[in-house]
Amino acid sequence: MSVYVAAHKAFSTELPESHKPIFVGANKNTPIFEIADNKGDNISDKNAYFCELTALYFIWKNTDDRYKGLAHYRRYFKGKKGILTEPEIDKILQNYDVIAAKPAYLRETAYEEFSLHSGHSRDLDLLRETVNELYPEYIPAYDNVFGSNRLHLYNMLIADAQTFDKYCEWLFGILLALEPKVDMTGYTDYEKRLYGFLGERLLNVYILHNSLSVYSCDVLNTEMKFTEDLKIRLRGIKNRILFKFSR
Repeated sequence: MSVYVAAHKAFSTELPESHKPIFVGANKNTPIFEIADNKGDNISDKNAYFCELTALYFIWKNTDDRYKGLAHYRRYFKGKKGILTEPEIDKILQNYDVIAAKPAYLRETAYEEFSLHSGHSRDLDLLRETVNELYPEYIPAYDNVFGSNRLHLYNMLIADAQTFDKYCEWLFGILLALEPKVDMTGYTDYEKRLYGFLGERLLNVYILHNSLSVYSCDVLNTEMKFTEDLKIRLRGIKNRILFKFSR
């Protein structure tokens, strides 16, 4: 079992034995960890656009762990005493298909929220077009997810190798087919992280279409103060109520 921790810099969090740091964007920066996303079959040079998905791609193509997972250097799945441990993961995956971040509740639909805060609606339209070309059977789930206000975020997941690899094959098939269609002229550096943002949303589409059972896990943010975390949780509750009564 390995949960790979995507990072582009050194960090001080003490990791459980099952967690392994992976340096992302290694094609353009000198790796500081033993594992880097520019080894083997990789898309490291796309890191500015794919974010932690370059680590996800590496895990898919270059590892053979029984269970595979992805976390971030400052975000981890939360266990009983800090970061989720291997025994806890093993117990959970005996009853669930995948571990994902506890859903965030948005004030708008996922389509509206992305268009307002993360990028451009035209890219979502191109994404839907691409999904329809490659996997038309996923369109009902796609429309359901983007019409809702509930999302598992962060591109964080843990699953058995077969489930993990099948998801990655589907995800990267779509994103790499979409890439030539997208014109990023005039995009900010934040907006250029497009494929990372789309990956977060597509995970939800894949889960829904395939009826995967999800263990929704709290996320431990090592750089977030308690007051900030509480504020986000309260906002989620408020958004859940507002969305229910505004639709």
